[in-house]
Amino acid sequence: MSIGIIIIILGASLPLGWLIMRQFFAKRPFPGTSLEFIFAALTLGIIVVGWLAFVLAEIGKFSLITLLFLWGGLLLFFAWRIWRNKIGLHTTCAPAVQKRLLPFLPDWVEGAALGVWLLTAVFLFLRPHQFIIGAADAGVYVNLGANIARTGRILIQNDVLASLPPALYPAFLRPIANTVAPHYIFPAFFVIGEPVGEITPQFYHLHAVWLAVANSMGSGNAAVQAELLLPGMWALLGSLAIYFTVRRIAGWEVALLALAGVTLNALQIWFARYPTTESLTQFLLWAGLWSLSAWMMKPEKRPLWGLLAGLALGQSFLVRIDMLFVLPIFALLAVWLWAQDGWKRAYNWFFLPLLLLVLHSLVHALWQSRPYFFELFGFALRLLQVNWLIPASALLFGLVLLVALGRYRDRLHQLGRFKRPFLGILVFIFIIWVGYGWFARPYLGEIITWNDPYSSNAVPQVNHENLIRLGWYLSPIGVWLGALGIGLLIWKVERKTAVMLAVNLLLTLIYITNIRANPHQIYTMRRYVPATMPLFIIGGAYFGGWLAGHKKIGISALAALLTIAWLAGFVWSARGFITQVDYQGILPQFDQFDGQLEPNALLIFNAPAAIDQGDFIGTPLQFLKGYNVLTLRNPDALDTQQFAETLHQWQSDGRNIYWIDVPNGHDWPLSDWDLNEIGTYDIQTAALEGSYDHRPTQINTIHWQGRILAVLPNNQ
Repeated sequence: MSIGIIIIILGASLPLGWLIMRQFFAKRPFPGTSLEFIFAALTLGIIVVGWLAFVLAEIGKFSLITLLFLWGGLLLFFAWRIWRNKIGLHTTCAPAVQKRLLPFLPDWVEGAALGVWLLTAVFLFLRPHQFIIGAADAGVYVNLGANIARTGRILIQNDVLASLPPALYPAFLRPIANTVAPHYIFPAFFVIGEPVGEITPQFYHLHAVWLAVANSMGSGNAAVQAELLLPGMWALLGSLAIYFTVRRIAGWEVALLALAGVTLNALQIWFARYPTTESLTQFLLWAGLWSLSAWMMKPEKRPLWGLLAGLALGQSFLVRIDMLFVLPIFALLAVWLWAQDGWKRAYNWFFLPLLLLVLHSLVHALWQSRPYFFELFGFALRLLQVNWLIPASALLFGLVLLVALGRYRDRLHQLGRFKRPFLGILVFIFIIWVGYGWFARPYLGEIITWNDPYSSNAVPQVNHENLIRLGWYLSPIGVWLGALGIGLLIWKVERKTAVMLAVNLLLTLIYITNIRANPHQIYTMRRYVPATMPLFIIGGAYFGGWLAGHKKIGISALAALLTIAWLAGFVWSARGFITQVDYQGILPQFDQFDGQLEPNALLIFNAPAAIDQGDFIGTPLQFLKGYNVLTLRNPDALDTQQFAETLHQWQSDGRNIYWIDVPNGHDWPLSDWDLNEIGTYDIQTAALEGSYDHRPTQINTIHWQGRILAVLPNNQ
C-alpha cells in the first residue's frame, strides 16, 4: 500500500510535466535522450505539484481533493493547448554526440546497468527508519506532515494551549532563548503567544508538505509508512539527477561509475531512509544544476532547460534555509551573462522563476517560520563572523569582477589569456586546503563547546576534524581521489560545469570549515548529503575516467585498480548502515498505547528531564494519534489553584485527562484529586548510537515505560 502511494505520486507528476514540456518541443526535437526527457518531465511535474500543495498549506486550504482538482485542471488545460495547437504527444529526441570512454561497449549496456542500479537502489533506499518520535528533526517532519494532512495548514491552532492560562506557561512550556518565540510546547514547535494557542513549527516546510501529500493518500500506519518512504524516493531521483549531470560532462560510463559510488555510500543510504530534507534538497539541487548546464550551452534556444533549472533551484530555497548561501553565485552568473552581450530576454527563463521562488521563501520565512528564520539567520551571521575570510574573499572577488567587467566589457575575450594561470591557482589552493584539512587541521584545532538551546547541554564542536569525519564514510581513498578529480574539473572547467562547481564548492567550503554539531555524529553528517558527498564522488569517478582515457595499458590498469579500491572503500565504509533500520516495530507499540485511551484525551506527562518522554513519545501522540499532550516541566513554578481550575474547565469541555507517570518523574501535584491507574506501557526499540568521537557502530536499545492514570473528576 505505501509503495503504491509513491508510485501514484510519480505517476501523477509525469503526465503533467510531459504535457508542459510538449509546449516547448512541438516543432523541434528534444535535445537529449528519451530517458532524459522522461526525467525532465517527471521533475517538472513534481515541482508544479509540490508548489501547489505548498501554497495550499500556507493559506490553510491543503487537502488531497483540492490538490487533485488543481492537478486535474492543469492537466486538462495543457492537454487542451496541445489539441488546439495540433501538437502531437510523440517527442523526437536528438541526443548530443558524446565522447565515449569505452566505445566498444554497445549502447544497451547503459540501459541494462541502470536497471540493475534501480533494483539495488530500491533495496537500499526504500527501507525507512521508523522515525516518528519527537525531539529530533526527522520526527518533527513526520509529525508535522501528518498534522498538515489532518488540518490542512502549516501553522497549528491548539485549543488546549489556547485555554492554558499564561500563569501556567512557566510550568508547562519550556522557555528558550529565541528572539521571536519565548517558549516551545515540544522541541521545534514554538509558541510565540500571538495569536493565543498558535504553534509555529520549525523549518521551511516544503518537505513537510510533501510528507502531508503522502500521508493524506493513506490511513493509519500505512499513511505514516508512506511518509517514511518519501525520502527514499527523493534519493532515487537525486541519484538519477547526479547521473544525468555527470553524463553530460563525461559520458555515460563515468556517470554510471558516479551513480554506483553515490548509491553504495553510507551517507546516501542512511539519509534515504531518514525523513529529513537532505534527499529532497539533493534531488532539486542536482536536477537544477543538470538543467542549468544544458541551458547554459544555448540559452536562446533552450527555454525549457532555463525554466526547469530556475524552478528546481528556486524550489530548493523552500526546503532549506542554507541555500541562501549560494545566492551570490547566481548573482555573479547574471552579471557575467549581462557583461558578455547585454541582457537578453532568454535569460528570464532561468532568473525570473529563480527570483520569484527565492522571494517566496523569504515571505514564507517571515510569515510562517519566523522563530526558525531569525534563530538560523542569527547563527548564519555568527558563522560568517567567525569565518569572515569567506565572505570577505567572496566580496573582494565580486568587486574585482564587477570593476573588470565594467572596464573591459568590450574586451572580455582578451581575459582568456589569464584563464590557465587563474585556474592553476584555484586548483593549487583547493588541493592545499584539502591537505591542510586532512593532515594538519585535525591536530592543530581544539574542541570547543556550544550550548544546546533545547537541552541546555554543552555540545562539543569538532570542526577541525570535519574532513577526517567525512572520510569515515567516503574512505580515505574516496576523499583523495575525489579531491584530485575536483581539481581536474576546476582545471578543465567549461561553460556547462562552472556553476555546478561553484555551488558545490561553496557549500563544501562552508560546511567542512564550520558545521553545527549535535549529539548524533551521523546526524551531523547529513549536511554533506546534498552537495559535498556527491561532489567528491563525482570527482573520484571523473578522475578514474580521465586516467582510463589515456588508452595506455599501464595507466588503464592503474585506473581499474583505483576504481575497484574506490568502490570497495564505499562498501566497506557502509557496513552496518546497510543492515540497520532504526526504531523498527515502534508503530504497533504506539497503537497499543493508543488502545488504552478514551477519545478526546489530554495527556499530561510528569517527565523530569529537559528532553524526556513527554517530547519523545508525546509528540507523535499529539500529531499522529490526534491527542492533546502537555508536559509538567517545572513543578516548582506550578500555580496549583490555577491548575485545578483549568482541570475543571477541561473536564467540563468533555476532555478525558490522563496523568502519564514516568519512572522518577514528578509527583501528582494536587493531593485532593484522585487518580485511577488504567494501564501501563512499555515501548522498546533500537537505534544507532549517537557519538562525538568515532564513526557510530553500536546499536542502542531504546526503552520508554510508565503508568497511565486517569484523572478523576473533582466536584469541589
